[in-house]
Amino acid sequence: MGKIITKLGCCSTHKKPIVVQFSQESDRHSLVGNFVVSGDTAMVSPDKLAGTAVIGDNFARVGCRSCGNKFVFHCGECGRYICYDGSAKRNFVCPVCGNVADVPAYRGSIPQTVGSGASEDGVKNLSQGQEVKIEFSDHRPLSKIVVGVGWDPSLSYNNMDIDSSVFLVGGGKLDIVYFGDLEHPSGSVIHHGDNLTGEGGGNSDDENITVELQKVPREFDKLFFVLNIYNCVDRGQKFRDVRNMYIRLYDQTGRRPLIEYKVNSKVENDTALILGVAIRRGSGWSFKAIGDGSRATSISQLSEEVLRNYNNY
Repeated sequence: MGKIITKLGCCSTHKKPIVVQFSQESDRHSLVGNFVVSGDTAMVSPDKLAGTAVIGDNFARVGCRSCGNKFVFHCGECGRYICYDGSAKRNFVCPVCGNVADVPAYRGSIPQTVGSGASEDGVKNLSQGQEVKIEFSDHRPLSKIVVGVGWDPSLSYNNMDIDSSVFLVGGGKLDIVYFGDLEHPSGSVIHHGDNLTGEGGGNSDDENITVELQKVPREFDKLFFVLNIYNCVDRGQKFRDVRNMYIRLYDQTGRRPLIEYKVNSKVENDTALILGVAIRRGSGWSFKAIGDGSRATSISQLSEEVLRNYNNY
């Protein structure tokens, strides 16, 4: 058995504090046991546990001593371990922090939900796979955003031409906004031009795209933001020759950055990159960091790949 870890948790049914125990072997986490936190003043919050711990045994056999659930998931927002029945859940509300997320089914190790990302100076910094609402800090939805993308070529590849594009996707249909067609007919997506060298460095964006979310035609429910290396085959260029790639979403009015994803996925041998996607969720929009590389060598090839593999994302 690997290292035994004990963590603070909460019963999803009765909202009572529990402490779960599991073993960690490499990247695999297996449930071992649980504790009940009891007493008249027992409570759980994102930063406090109160009550008297009573040792239990074998969580998967005995289950949560409060409600009987036999599994837990790790909340990606508050970091607490929440009991549940082990089946996949849609829009599950964390009883500790209120984060709403999809809970994967239990598959032998403890699943984790996606949180909103660490916030620094009001900016939500995302990791690969995280999704957040596109909104102001007071939760008002944003109707117009500026999307900035940036990268720095290695010193030996100052002639590298990386292009940013937007794929509007929905119902098997795909429209492209790119350097050759800078504005969507609906006026919802406007590309502000092609940077041919990637020079600028630091935190200055290389290319910008304005998106009016309320104008996006209803037939499209996803906006994919992508990069591809122009003429990559003839020049023998791949993303191993690029560093500091990111995508950043700004409030268009105040030009304040709200969401940022710095790419740290393994794309060294790829020639195209799917940075992230804006997804229509009911009356609002969210943004999900993807960071998937691709061997596509042209914008048309990349668009076919996105439509084929990400249409139901």
